[in-house]
Amino acid sequence: MSDITSQRLASFRGILMQSDADLRRHLPEYFLTYYKHLNILRNPARIEHVIQKGREMHAYLEADGKDVLDLGAGFGIEALLVAIFGARHVVATEIDHDMVAVGTYLAGAIDPPVSHFESRFGDGIGMEFPSASFDGVMANCVISHVRDLEGFLREAHRLLRPGGVFFLSDENNSLFLPARGRRRRGWNDMEREPDGPYFAARREMLRAAFPELRGNQLEETTRVTRGFWGDQVTARAREFQERGRIEARPEFRFRDPRDGQYPERELNPFWMMDKFREANLEPELLPAFFSRGIERHPRQVIKDILRFFCSRWPTLSVYAWPIMRLRGRKAG
Repeated sequence: MSDITSQRLASFRGILMQSDADLRRHLPEYFLTYYKHLNILRNPARIEHVIQKGREMHAYLEADGKDVLDLGAGFGIEALLVAIFGARHVVATEIDHDMVAVGTYLAGAIDPPVSHFESRFGDGIGMEFPSASFDGVMANCVISHVRDLEGFLREAHRLLRPGGVFFLSDENNSLFLPARGRRRRGWNDMEREPDGPYFAARREMLRAAFPELRGNQLEETTRVTRGFWGDQVTARAREFQERGRIEARPEFRFRDPRDGQYPERELNPFWMMDKFREANLEPELLPAFFSRGIERHPRQVIKDILRFFCSRWPTLSVYAWPIMRLRGRKAG
């Protein structure tokens, strides 16, 4: 590790070790809430966990001296670490203005500043970068929310240079059975009557499109159009009024009716590998990530055991850990 990399990592640690008051001077409250929830702020072990994860992402992207795009970068920390560990240029895209501002601030606050990192507002898939602009494309905890999965992967392929790498990490691995109950309770909360966010949004759409609907009739129409989105909602509601039933079935019963986004879509890693192949990305299942030596605790021993077996048999990872990791390579 170079001296400048070590210096930047020390500075990064120092920023996350600051008091809430110091952080609030430069960062939105959402940042503090989120990283407190993850127990990262002022927690040296968890900060090292984040750094080790960034180093591993850099390695899987083969990013040293390369150009990398992060699609849906959030606060940009993973992409920033990929830049710190030696990528030539990293572009982090995000559709939340506050998150983009955080990435920009952190890159400038680190000493010395990470000038080869760029935080941009916008949907990376829709920003029309020229073809073959990047050596690596990463998507961390994004793919399970995407409406058009196939289009997303095709665009990742287009953006990659020959031999380039698409790296995917997502916590909605359908083969990790212990997480299913929690995830599905979250889905049901989005549709909970009468004020679940998706249910309430669909009811407002229907009230605007069909002002004659009232009371129980409006509630029942809202209920039977569950899982539809956009123009589908009004089309299915009209069908229900005319026929008393809806023939079509939604692709997935939990989607934002306004834009079709998934809350958290369960994805089978082996099905995802087939989708990679369809997009002409040669897939590889990667072992789950487990941090090394960050604390003296029995859970570190468990992580060490899981890492030993998962690194030798990556397939075991998808049954032993909620987060799946895949790499797809564009033909050279």
